[in-house]
Amino acid sequence: MKSEIKISGNRLQITRVFDAPRDSVFRWWSQAETLQQWSGCKDATRCEVEMDFRIGGGFRQTMQIAGAGKPFTIHGTYEEIVVPERIRYRLDMGMAVTQVLIEFFQEGKGTMVVLTQDGLPNEELCKIVSHGTDESLDKLEAIVSARAIASCPMATAAE
Repeated sequence: MKSEIKISGNRLQITRVFDAPRDSVFRWWSQAETLQQWSGCKDATRCEVEMDFRIGGGFRQTMQIAGAGKPFTIHGTYEEIVVPERIRYRLDMGMAVTQVLIEFFQEGKGTMVVLTQDGLPNEELCKIVSHGTDESLDKLEAIVSARAIASCPMATAAE
């Protein structure tokens, strides 16, 4: 499923449904070794994540984007963590400091993720961020889908 993207002033909201349980999807956001497997736009050739996943803890994400001279780094501080329901953090992108809320809703056997980012300085930056975030979610969806397929027992033909 593709993301539903809404931009309104300095607010960006992205909604996507993943074919995996909420606990599983939440884990992909809460550990550095899993987050760096999917975070970053499709042109990110390298993504390194350091994180202290607790309220008051911080994170740093450094991405090398193909064609860009130097790496792009963002960092933030976790303000709220409710496992497996939501993650709220303050994000310093260099050109802007924003508030991000990621909510995880169980939907049948799947999970709806709603990411809301407030405080982007203009609609143009909202569009740029939404594009990169959506590409990251495409990567996460591919990983989650591959794992779901791998965990399904294969049907055998009757003899």
